[in-house]
Amino acid sequence: MKKILNLVLLFALTACSVEDPNETGPSQIDKDEDKSQQDRDNETPNLSVLLQNTKAMPIANASLTINALSFTSSSDGVFDLSALAYGAYVAEISHPDYLPLVFTFANQNNNEQQLTLELKAKSSTLKTVLFAGDTMFGRRYFNPDLITMGNSLPSTPDGLIQPQSAGPDAQALVQFMHPLFKHIDFASVNLESPILKNPTTVHPSKEFAFFSLPESLIALNDLGIDYVALGNNHVYDYRASGLNDTLKYVEQAGLKHSGAGTSAAEAFKPYSLSLGEATIDFVSATSITGDQHTVTYVASDAKGGAADLTDTNGMKETVVQASNNGRFVVAQLHGGDEYSYAPTAYISNRFDLLSKNGANLMIAHHPHVAQGFGLYNGVPSILGLGNFVFEQNRLETFLGLIAVVELETASTPKISALKAYPVYLEDYVPKFVSGDLANALLKRIAEFSSPEVGISLRSGFAEVTFDKPVQAKAIEQKVITLEAGEHIVDLRQYSSSAEFLSKLTASDAQAEIVLGRDLLFFGDFEDWDSDNEKGEVSRWLIEADDIAPCLVGKYRGVQGLCLQRTQFNETPTRVPFKHTIRTMPITPAPSTAQAYHELSLFGYAKGENAGEFKADIRILTSEDSLIFSESTPQLKPAGSYEWQAFRQDITLPDDSVVLGDDGLPARGVQFGLSMAPPSSGESALFLDDIAMISWQRPVLLKNGQWQSAQIHGLEFIKVKVAKTTELTLTFSQQ
Repeated sequence: MKKILNLVLLFALTACSVEDPNETGPSQIDKDEDKSQQDRDNETPNLSVLLQNTKAMPIANASLTINALSFTSSSDGVFDLSALAYGAYVAEISHPDYLPLVFTFANQNNNEQQLTLELKAKSSTLKTVLFAGDTMFGRRYFNPDLITMGNSLPSTPDGLIQPQSAGPDAQALVQFMHPLFKHIDFASVNLESPILKNPTTVHPSKEFAFFSLPESLIALNDLGIDYVALGNNHVYDYRASGLNDTLKYVEQAGLKHSGAGTSAAEAFKPYSLSLGEATIDFVSATSITGDQHTVTYVASDAKGGAADLTDTNGMKETVVQASNNGRFVVAQLHGGDEYSYAPTAYISNRFDLLSKNGANLMIAHHPHVAQGFGLYNGVPSILGLGNFVFEQNRLETFLGLIAVVELETASTPKISALKAYPVYLEDYVPKFVSGDLANALLKRIAEFSSPEVGISLRSGFAEVTFDKPVQAKAIEQKVITLEAGEHIVDLRQYSSSAEFLSKLTASDAQAEIVLGRDLLFFGDFEDWDSDNEKGEVSRWLIEADDIAPCLVGKYRGVQGLCLQRTQFNETPTRVPFKHTIRTMPITPAPSTAQAYHELSLFGYAKGENAGEFKADIRILTSEDSLIFSESTPQLKPAGSYEWQAFRQDITLPDDSVVLGDDGLPARGVQFGLSMAPPSSGESALFLDDIAMISWQRPVLLKNGQWQSAQIHGLEFIKVKVAKTTELTLTFSQQ
């Protein structure tokens, strides 16, 4: 009897067991993927670069360097890069007679591709000045779970900076930035952190405080940073003691500075630099004064702190005096709304004030989001650079800008051009990016720039001119037919990422049309950053072996995401997007009620005996993650199907519905995607080009047409028509 019971128990356990994939061997999808990888490895790329001067004449015998590889341009100015393996790269071009050029590109397939680049002639008076954004080496670099810092030195094993090796660890954070910085004549960052060894005097009532260790400044030295702007709302996080330490350690590191001091006069004092034939004065100040606290952040006659941007007379006197002394005045302004795409009215007021009183170049910091470029009374302005070395975990803050200003210093100094390089902070480490990701940011930057500023997209950077706008050139035209009903038109299918929709014509003049923007940025599963990892996927939480990026799962580009399951595993396979997607107002608004409420989760799926494909969606507050609702809509039923679009509309609750003691409205969305196990056999679900579309700009057709002369980042159209309608889409590039 005992033997029979043991047999019954054995059979029962066997029936409930989960199949071990190591016992069954690789799936057919795995075999197909291995073959695709082998085929790709055997391909020969067909990539070249045509190098010209400003008169469109070829440049021979120039050097192009990528890591340890070097190439030389032929007599007709061509670099043959066919020996270069697939991947995303940062490249440097140098020639004795020309300014060096750094660019990025993605070498993705064996289709014929030639990049055309232009070099400018060298001059003893033409100098380059680099500006990067918010920089610090504290808080989550020590402990990923920290929100603020106090009077202790945090340390966890998974921190990117360990206290005992803070210098080398900080150097490792900026290792991918060297190709650009090493060619610059003078470089500046916004150092948004006190520098101290012993934290004992943290601000008693400030919500967010942090510090960096003195040893980490070697990373700035190693990178070639010459100057740090200190006029910000964090330099006084550890009050007078912390400020004194900061000034001491910054000076010991050989870094020049302005914007903070032990008195208002010291804080306002510019740093003066002789560069070429010009003398440049660097001014730095903050509009975030901390006046709601007993201990403010700004300097006065009685205490130290940052220079006070709200002190109109102090700012005017500083800039006027420098200008009257014949200086080229660079003013760095700290202020505005965090996580917004454009300056606030107050920062615009400060831009206006300083531009009328002698500033020659103005740069804004603080929103932690890259903004555009502008002209105030004819003065070039960088409206926001976003983060450079920073450790915020908000999706909006991951893409920043580095601006390289080309300054002609002879006679009356003048900015001749500017290059803007996108930077992606992958897990808080800055990296250059290329392709669609770089273009997505640059198009948004152009959209929120002044129309009189000229912005042209190049290979991994934008060329910016302040003396004349750039005329867009029509590149291609597509005609699509839509049946009666509502549709989402994905413009990514019809144009390259460097192009934008410049004209739309509808055969039905009564068509209801809204343009939308993708807030996700990382839904194409491509690897656009230039680091040592190839084929990686960013911002998605991939923890299971049966979820992976794959070549066989692409709808567009190089790779998609593959989800696999067998009948023996009874749980769904799920991949969540790591971050809350926030729907704050795109531009600063007097009320958060002006935030966009209509969204669509959109993308493409292909199933091979796939289980049911669902989303799990949470609508929540922007802060505190208070949940309004949760849902699990079906996106596709179980079965096999070729590539199909999926769509799930999301409407945030009206702002009269609030949660928490602070009465917070709905401003965030979190989601994951999952596939149920199949009823039998193996299953696979392929996903690609996923977007979270924010519907933002209703289109008013005039005689059945809409046009935009300015580049923008709106890549989706929602169309509602009562009858069969033809849409003619014109795409341009500048």
